[in-house]
Amino acid sequence: MIKIKILVLAVLTLLGTILAAQTEKIDLNTASESEIALLPITEQQRHDILEWRDYIGPFESIYDLRKIKSIDYDTFLNLKELTLLSPVFLAQSQKRVEDNYYKVEQWISDDGASENFVNNWIDMLSNPVNVNSIGYFEMLNLAGLSPIDAVAVVKRQHQGEIKNRTDLRSTEDLSYYGFSNLEDFIQYSDDEVARSFGGSFSTVIKNITLSQTPSDDANSYSDFIRLDHPLDVYYKMRLHWGTKYRLETSYLRNMGEPNIYFDNSKIPQFKAFFEANQLSDGILKLNKVIVGDYIASFGQGVTFEATDFFMPRKTGYAWRKRLNGISGNASRTTQYSLRGVAAEAQFGNLIGTGFISYNSRDAIVNSDSSFSTLITMYPRLDHGLYDSISMSITNSVKELLLGGNVKYSFVPGTYIGLTMYQSLYDRPLDLQVEETLLDPTGVSKYLTQIGNSADSEIASSFESDETSNLWSKARAKRTVAGLEFMTVVKNMTIQGEYATLVKDSDLLNISSNPSALVLSGFMQFDNLNFLVVYRDYDLNFDNPYQRSFSNYQRFKGTIYEDVFYLRDPVLGYLYSATAQPQAERGLYYSTRYQLHRSLVVTAEHDIWRRVADNAQYNRLVLNLEYRPVFKYRFRIRQKWQHRDKTNVLSPVFYQANETRMEAIVRMSKFNQIRILYSVGFTEFTPRSRLVTNAETGGTSFVGNAGASSDALGMTVTHNVNERLKLMGSLMTYKGFLWNFEDTDFRIFNSDTRALHGWISVFSRLSQDFSIRFKYSFDLHTPMTNIVGAGYNVGTPESPVYSAQDEINYEKFTSDFRLQFDYRF
Repeated sequence: MIKIKILVLAVLTLLGTILAAQTEKIDLNTASESEIALLPITEQQRHDILEWRDYIGPFESIYDLRKIKSIDYDTFLNLKELTLLSPVFLAQSQKRVEDNYYKVEQWISDDGASENFVNNWIDMLSNPVNVNSIGYFEMLNLAGLSPIDAVAVVKRQHQGEIKNRTDLRSTEDLSYYGFSNLEDFIQYSDDEVARSFGGSFSTVIKNITLSQTPSDDANSYSDFIRLDHPLDVYYKMRLHWGTKYRLETSYLRNMGEPNIYFDNSKIPQFKAFFEANQLSDGILKLNKVIVGDYIASFGQGVTFEATDFFMPRKTGYAWRKRLNGISGNASRTTQYSLRGVAAEAQFGNLIGTGFISYNSRDAIVNSDSSFSTLITMYPRLDHGLYDSISMSITNSVKELLLGGNVKYSFVPGTYIGLTMYQSLYDRPLDLQVEETLLDPTGVSKYLTQIGNSADSEIASSFESDETSNLWSKARAKRTVAGLEFMTVVKNMTIQGEYATLVKDSDLLNISSNPSALVLSGFMQFDNLNFLVVYRDYDLNFDNPYQRSFSNYQRFKGTIYEDVFYLRDPVLGYLYSATAQPQAERGLYYSTRYQLHRSLVVTAEHDIWRRVADNAQYNRLVLNLEYRPVFKYRFRIRQKWQHRDKTNVLSPVFYQANETRMEAIVRMSKFNQIRILYSVGFTEFTPRSRLVTNAETGGTSFVGNAGASSDALGMTVTHNVNERLKLMGSLMTYKGFLWNFEDTDFRIFNSDTRALHGWISVFSRLSQDFSIRFKYSFDLHTPMTNIVGAGYNVGTPESPVYSAQDEINYEKFTSDFRLQFDYRF
């Protein structure tokens, strides 16, 4: 009996010793610096362990210690006995971001037309909304979600609680594509996320403009990029309290603008706003209130959409959506940013939005203190590139804007809405093209040049000299009103918007007021969708907040494209940076059909007329993607486009064919190799008058009846590990080319053979801090043009020309982009 007691006591003592030893082990994932200092390791080894934990993440295995260079094998064996690893559980919001970081990585680099969309998506990713309470219009702002999918979810909400993803996936009429995109932004119950604090800080520094300069002339381009302040700088701070409150601020200085931090009346822009959501939940719901800088968009963008950026063929579906409703704005949108107060309220099926804004606008001011037109510039130069504009351009016009939108929903997906706004300006709006905008050499070309056959679009610009009882300083006003509708029936959506520009304060005089119309229909099946869009814009419908569907920007084909005819090159931005659509009348349709699991075909076809000169356009694009196995993809894209092909007498005929072929190999760790081959040819009417015979001084009858282009390049993506990614590309090209580079979209045009390359590095230095750097270069074959030179009489073998007649194009150009992002 005594022996048994002794044996039991020994066992208990041994177990206690083991447990005591176990409790004395140090947890490498949670221990403090002082606790880790108790381990028998050197100071360098302790520093490296803490650095791994801070910048790479928690240790997933004890063998991760062997990846630290300073830890030798003997130290590893000791630490294996003296330490332990406990799993680190992330908060639900952090886990969602980690699981979808490949998307976040792309989104945070978007600082253009989709920036406000991206902010909304990132917020919903880290602060998901309960799928049982998400609204119809809220879902329409999500990428890849069609109105048909949104209606399907709302109907499922009415049937009872959606408890899990199985319930959601079994929703009738919800496509798999819509389901997979929605699931990133929703959860199936409420939690404390709605009351959690977080935010982010971003910095972007680069030495390239946001858009192309308004002049293709090499000397002008060099002047734009060699200004005294060459760097483009953008800072943005975002704070949020769950999904209920948001506070954001930003500072933007475009490349070429001076450093000004405290005087917002000058060129650089500060923005800030406070946004509160879901303030009341009774019979009358106050959905949103915004104070500060904001944007607004409604319907098809015919009546009102506040953004500085033009997006061709903006259908409102897939990835060409618009952010409907009101939203705080700390983005790069500057010229058409609203500043004031906006609110959205709901009473039953009736949703109302009201907004008021008072802000400065950049405009071209005439000598009599009226202004000719608003202008968007990158950079914003107060007196032009060469100081040849006497009147100040930046912040030269004050705008008081009042607007609102009312929607009534009959059933989920079926509603009608009314949008109306009025802009009041503190200067008369008087278009003075010849006196203010054109150089003396261009006056005789306006409305008479064959190559600028759309000049009537300039002449049709809106003018006003009116006062208003709403604002004593008003000297001009512009009023636009629009009616929108949408209905969803099973797998089909029909929607449209009609707007009119009110003249002579007579809203009901529909026959004389300029108008614009957009109608669209969309059908969705499991493996097939079909979209059709019809637009009809009057030439006189000059609405600066119109962003509806079109192929081209307003003023394409006008004298605004010919910078050498303008008073200053910066006035070229009247065309190149405008966000208004051109007056077009036409029909567009597109389709996507998955014939087989490995074969997808897409097509889009647009037939339209430019209203300004009745030019007939036709654009057809076919895409084919073949995937024999998952890691191999082959794509071919064929485009045919022409203008006035059937009109043999047209002086503006052109026909363009373009073929792009891509081969993509996907490897382990998401590594990728992509090879691109592109070839194209553009044929147009020969213009022999544009070529001067240098020997005789007379006119050459050779001309140029076409231009070819070709490109061959390879892009490699290598993920060194989960936190470091390298991308690089080399491409040789000649002629016109467009291409996607990492997060950038670039357009090239070279008359000689050129080599283009870029390298991009993305690194997550810690779980919350990331950096992205991209460097690009262009190396051109040298080319010298001799303009206006003549031979010496009697010595044709020895040509002599003056130095000022040389135009030497730059052989080498480069640019960079650096971005820092910190999330907390």
